[in-house]
Parts: sequence; structure tokens; C-alpha cells
Amino acid sequence: MSAYDPSDKTIHWGQKSSQMVITLACLMVVLTGMKAAAGVLVPVAYAFFLAVLSFPLLRWLVSKRLPSPLALGITMLVNLGFLAGIITLGVSLLISFNRDLPRYLRGVQSYMNEFAAFLEDNGVENARSTIENLFQWNTLIPYATQQDVVKTIGSMLGSTFGTVAAVLAGMVMILILMMFILMEAQGTSSRLQAVRAAGGPDFTGLLRSASDIQKYLGVKTLISALTGLLAGVWCYFLDLQYPLLWAILAFLFNYIPAVGSTVASIPAIVEALVQHGTGGAVGVAVGYILVNFSLDNFVQPTLLGNRFGISALVVVLSVIFWGWLWGPLGMFLAVPLTMVFKVLLDNNTEFRWISVAMAQKKIRRGEVEVVGCDLPEGEIIGGGASTEHPGRE
Repeated sequence: MSAYDPSDKTIHWGQKSSQMVITLACLMVVLTGMKAAAGVLVPVAYAFFLAVLSFPLLRWLVSKRLPSPLALGITMLVNLGFLAGIITLGVSLLISFNRDLPRYLRGVQSYMNEFAAFLEDNGVENARSTIENLFQWNTLIPYATQQDVVKTIGSMLGSTFGTVAAVLAGMVMILILMMFILMEAQGTSSRLQAVRAAGGPDFTGLLRSASDIQKYLGVKTLISALTGLLAGVWCYFLDLQYPLLWAILAFLFNYIPAVGSTVASIPAIVEALVQHGTGGAVGVAVGYILVNFSLDNFVQPTLLGNRFGISALVVVLSVIFWGWLWGPLGMFLAVPLTMVFKVLLDNNTEFRWISVAMAQKKIRRGEVEVVGCDLPEGEIIGGGASTEHPGRE
């Protein structure tokens, strides 16, 4: 048999390794560019996903025989009103909370000193000095007293934008880009078919991914709204001073998978601890746990079904990765961005195995299997973010 026989199926691992090294090098260059261009790419990503989320409203208004420009204007006003309302209310509440922050920190300091005394009474040496060095109360409390909350928010987003003025400019850019994306949204399917007919790439999988992302973002927004509502009601029932602030915080941070809900509960628990003692803090914590557990494990799976086959480990890693790449704003888009990349990998023969490795697992008849990989012979592995098999219940 000739060494160049086309029937020879031998895998040349040396060549494969060289290709992998080159691919990783190119990937690092791309990631470096994405991190450096975060100030531009983050608004583009947010504009795209907000447009995907807003398109059903635009389509519904057009179906009611409203002129397209009027429907677009109403859609933009709804988005602008919602964003302006949330930001204005949230910042005003944060400014009010910022005035009380030193009092809450002193309350936490008192509890930590009592805890340190308890530890020392039970044989733990230097517990008080260790806690003092850990929290640096003499520096932390004066620092919190002098801080401007608006500048603090700007510095938190500094890894993406840099200054408060840049944050505002980024928001204007998001709204403008979203408007133009919505203007071009109608007829996208026909345009992509024309692109393919003209010899361009096939974007069918990406279009299907946009539909799945639209459903994910819609359901996630509903779940986040319910989380914020229930958390706010629970905090109000337990007589906390800022239930509306904690409701907004729970709503926003619920978009961050895995860790967002836990982070959102910490300020409310601290306030309950200072105002109502250990019992109040435990009550707030239990309420948050019940709300998040019920919505995330019963309501959200019922609404989403089995359409988003990304494993839990990949979700957590995606939050870490996008947070490193684009700062806190990247965490909010971790799952949608990961779904888009999964679709791109699905439609690439060489790297489809990475998409398979990212897939969710499930239990069927007592055996663990990867969603989307138990297909009958002849069916194609993949299918984008969707993990339902066509025609299968």
C-alpha cells in the first residue's frame, strides 16, 4: 500500500500538535485584542443582546400594523425608560445606603470582636489581632465614610471603561447600536440565505443560536424579576431599611450564573445582622436560599426545557473567564456569549469536539450520557445551543 493511499486513516499526531500550538497562539492574540478593545466590544455585545431581547416587542408592534419607524421608536423608549428608571433608582438608593455604610461596618466590627473573644475563650490564640489585620477596620470605616458612590461604581467598571464619563458614553453607544441592529433585524434570515447563495459562509446555526439566546434572555429576565420581587418582599417583611435596593440588586446579579445570587444576598444579610441580630440575618439568608433554589431548580428548568446544553462546570468557568476578559460587565453576558461560541464550534469540523466537551450531561436509565451525543447513526452531532433532537419528544 502506498504511503499516500487515501484510504489510510492514520492520524498524524505530530501535525495535529503543531496545528494545535498555532491555534492556541492565534487564540491568545485574539484574546489579547479582545481585552484591549473591551471599551468598544462590550457596548457592541450588550447592544446585540439587548436587541435580541427587544426584538419580540418590535415584531409584535409591527404585527399590530404600526409603521416600522413608530414601532422602533416605542421599543427604544421602553428600553430607555426601563434602563433610566433602574439606574436612577438604584444610584439614589446606593447614595442613601452609602451614608449609613459606616454604621453597618461598625456593627459588623462589633460582632466580629465578639466572635474573636469567643474564639480566644475557647483556646484560639491571637484571634482578635488576626481579625483586626484581616479587615483593617481603622482604615476601612474612614474610607467608606469618604467615598463617593458614583465614583466608586465607575471605578468598579474601570476594568472595562475607565471612568464614569466613559461609562455614560458606553451606554449611549449601546442604545445607538441597538437601534441600528433593530432597524436591520427584519429580513435577517433572507439576507443570510442570500449571503450563502453568493458563496459566503452558512450562518444558519448562528441564526438558530440567536433564537435560543432570545428565549434564554427572556426567561432569565423573568426569573431575575421574580427573584428581585420575592427578595424585596422578604426583606420588607423582615423590616430591613433598604428592601427596594436589595430587590434591584437581586434582579441585576441574578444574570450572573452560579455566584450572582449569592453575592446579591450578602449586603442584605449584613444589614439584617446589624439591625436585628443573628436571628434576622439567618432569616434573610434562609429566604434568599428558598427563593433562589425554587426558581433556579423548578421554575427556570420548566420554562427553558432542555434547550441549553452547557454543563454547570462550563457555566462557572465562563463566568470566571468573561469576568477576567471584560470585567464585571462580562460576567452578566457569560452564558449568552458562551452559547454563541458553542454554536461557532458546532459548525467547525476541526473543533466540534470542544463543543461536545462543553455539552450538558444527563441521566437516562441510570446511565450518564452527554446531551446531543447519543444520536442515531447518520444524525449530526451539534445543533448549536439547542440540545433537543428534532422530532423527538
